[in-house]
Amino acid sequence: MFNRRSLLKASGAGLLAAGLPVPYTAAANPLTSGKLKFLFVFAGGGWDTTRVFASEFSNRNVDMESDAERASAGDLRWVSHWSRPSVDAFMRAYANEIAIVNGMMVRSISHEICTLIAMTGTTASGAPDWPAILGANKQAEYIIPHIVLSGPSFPGDLGVAVARTGGAGQLDALISGDVFTSLDVPVTGPNPAAEAVMDRYLARRVEAKALGARSAAEIRLTSDLNRSFDQARRLKEMQYLLSLSASGDLASQGAIAIEALGMGVSRCATIAHYGTQTGWDTHADNDAQQAVLWEQLFAGLTQIMLTLEATPGEEAASLAEETAVVVLSEMGRTPQLNGFNGKDHWPYTSAMVIAPGVRGGQVYGAFDDQFYGVPVDTTSAETDEDNGQILSAEALGATLLALADIDPNEHMQGVDPLMGMLL
Repeated sequence: MFNRRSLLKASGAGLLAAGLPVPYTAAANPLTSGKLKFLFVFAGGGWDTTRVFASEFSNRNVDMESDAERASAGDLRWVSHWSRPSVDAFMRAYANEIAIVNGMMVRSISHEICTLIAMTGTTASGAPDWPAILGANKQAEYIIPHIVLSGPSFPGDLGVAVARTGGAGQLDALISGDVFTSLDVPVTGPNPAAEAVMDRYLARRVEAKALGARSAAEIRLTSDLNRSFDQARRLKEMQYLLSLSASGDLASQGAIAIEALGMGVSRCATIAHYGTQTGWDTHADNDAQQAVLWEQLFAGLTQIMLTLEATPGEEAASLAEETAVVVLSEMGRTPQLNGFNGKDHWPYTSAMVIAPGVRGGQVYGAFDDQFYGVPVDTTSAETDEDNGQILSAEALGATLLALADIDPNEHMQGVDPLMGMLL
């Protein structure tokens, strides 16, 4: 049976031997090519991967917790600790579906730059992030192709496909008109009949403007305006069916995000876990703080997976069978503790992916003796210190695009997806 991996190997072997780039080959799986949705979970502040994903117990250059131990289920390995029971429970429950990516380089130790690279693969201003690209690829099918409840968002030139809900339910208030009640100067909106007349008039004007566009830039801008107006109209019609306001905890955010995915409002959703005011940025008292954050994160992820499993899918029995869950942070933390028992910024990190179409139950990539990333053969997704490439945030992004049957070469150059990670 042919799949993306076998097709790539068959068509690309000669090109690899000649040193030429391997062309992208689309998948035959109708789910991954059309209906796959994405939920991004961002741990803001830079997590310590050695507390869950990187079991570096044999590395004398890494300060591991003295009372932690290596755990495994099949080929999946992680760090187990008595203070993080939700991590063990989650890993064992979803062991066959989890793909851990270790040794991923983000090329900086600045929060802002690392976040930009982790989400877009570049520091270039205006580059759209992975969920914006994924959402915009199916833009016509969704009211809000990428919905952001919290966390980073870089829409770039795809802003028409992205919307933030706002930390205090601002999007809900805009849709319902309740935003007028919070203004310093009282404003009375039109009655429903007058509002309907205004909406029809504006719709005709927007459509006429789009039809009258002449230059390429005008055609694009007026088309986006027309689409945005239509999306706003459709969203307003759903205001009593969908709540876009959530509390700050991960499970609450996940429930709203999953509702938007399940109702066909969005293809992608982004939520975030910070835990405290400084988030995962543990320059002091690393172990105690990170233990709480990891426990909170995986307790929330457990609820998210259970909700996905209980939500009917568009074509599959459950939304869990149609959704890729991508968990990442902007950076890692140093392998050794500092004088405050904290850990500082580190340009190598990890990510976790659970998705149909991904070969789970595996750890991809690795860390070397200095806790740098080990080169990886992108075709097989196996470590290859002689001929492989350092695993980058761009490679993860390219893999997610390939998973959705979007050619990564259309959005970045010289970056190969980890095809061996895909079924």
